[in-house]
Amino acid sequence: MKTTLVVATALFAAACGTVDLTHDSSPLRFSIREGYILDPPPPPTQIGLLVETTTQYPCLGYRLESEFHVSGSTLRVSVSDRVTKPSEVCLTAIGPAGFRVLLPTAIGTYTLEFTRDGVTDRYTVTITDAAIEIAPIEMHFTTPTALTFPRGG
Repeated sequence: MKTTLVVATALFAAACGTVDLTHDSSPLRFSIREGYILDPPPPPTQIGLLVETTTQYPCLGYRLESEFHVSGSTLRVSVSDRVTKPSEVCLTAIGPAGFRVLLPTAIGTYTLEFTRDGVTDRYTVTITDAAIEIAPIEMHFTTPTALTFPRGG
């Protein structure tokens, strides 16, 4: 009876997000979309990079700690393996840990680099009036959810 109670308590704590899950080196998925990425309406819309772990967590709002830098036409994301749980109420739904950042909105071609543990993934990102296109150059731990994302929809 005592063992059952301990297991049930541990499962309940995990479901509520009270268990500290701090490291995640799972592969990552990403997308580049136009919409309201960080701020709600009104316009204008924003172009944002959304990165998610393939690991699913017990509630929504887990964050993948990462850093973003722009240097000319190079977009660099230093990806951490550290995941932090939500500081607010844990919304009861299973989902990935994520990282979101706004990108330059200028029409043009950019190099997107993800770096984690000394490994770098590279993509070419082309932003036009009609679409955002991603072309893989070198992939190790990231995968785009699609290669083309429409704009102005």
